[in-house]
Amino acid sequence: MIRQIRSSGWAAGAILMLLGGQPAFAGVCLWGECSEMTNEFRTMELRPKTIALLPARSTLTQDGAFNSESKVGETAGLEDALGKSLHKEISSQGYTVRRVTFDEMGKDPQLSALMNAANARYDEEYATIVAFKVKGVRYRRYSVGEEGRKLAKYLGVDAVAFPRMQVVGSSTGSKWMAGLGMSEGRQGGINMEFGLVHARTGDIEALFGGVSKSSTGPMGGVSFKKIIKKGDKYMQDIAETSVRKLPKVDEQLKPEKLDEEATKLVLYDEVDEEAVLDDLDDLLGGE
Repeated sequence: MIRQIRSSGWAAGAILMLLGGQPAFAGVCLWGECSEMTNEFRTMELRPKTIALLPARSTLTQDGAFNSESKVGETAGLEDALGKSLHKEISSQGYTVRRVTFDEMGKDPQLSALMNAANARYDEEYATIVAFKVKGVRYRRYSVGEEGRKLAKYLGVDAVAFPRMQVVGSSTGSKWMAGLGMSEGRQGGINMEFGLVHARTGDIEALFGGVSKSSTGPMGGVSFKKIIKKGDKYMQDIAETSVRKLPKVDEQLKPEKLDEEATKLVLYDEVDEEAVLDDLDDLLGGE
């Protein structure tokens, strides 16, 4: 039996307001590999065989000694390299992967509309995952809903993969400050996660991610220039790390033992808005 536990759309909206209306691409897998799966995904009840891989959504920032600068124009090359690497790695696990490109979107207005709607809904849930707990995935707390189901049906696949990546390149100044112990402890690096939304449920059935170990280091990580120059290498590295815990298409895993209290059914109209505000207050460091 599939228990449907939804995160609150109201809560996700509140979190997005807190974040200035932007999706929280801070990432969840910040210290190494991570994976979360529903029991139905683990036991193959809802294990997809065909996956549509969407273009990654990413943020690129150069971490300066005293400020950070967003880089928008440089994203296309890295996102394309990531798409190729993820296609290769996910396929190696036995899945049939259909990689969707921006060129395909440009030629198909209906596909573009469906992808935009699904991406927007996924970003709401991803903001909640980043702000609170990635472990909620195993309890089926996050759903892209009808938008995810429609997109998967249109693409003719069992599931849709939504990659989200953050790239922070260290400047010479920030690396020097880090070496002197004068920075705030931020390091350059690349982290990425992708959620798998099933065509039948519209839920995020699994989430996998990791950090590119070759892009981090004790002196503030690698430079932004080097990340761009060796983009193929870093994207292959992050793809391999993130897919490492994705089970093979026919690999059955044991179900996780779930906390009974945490698996109680939660409906949208039962959301305690006061509790959500308390959670946001805690997030802001309020007393």
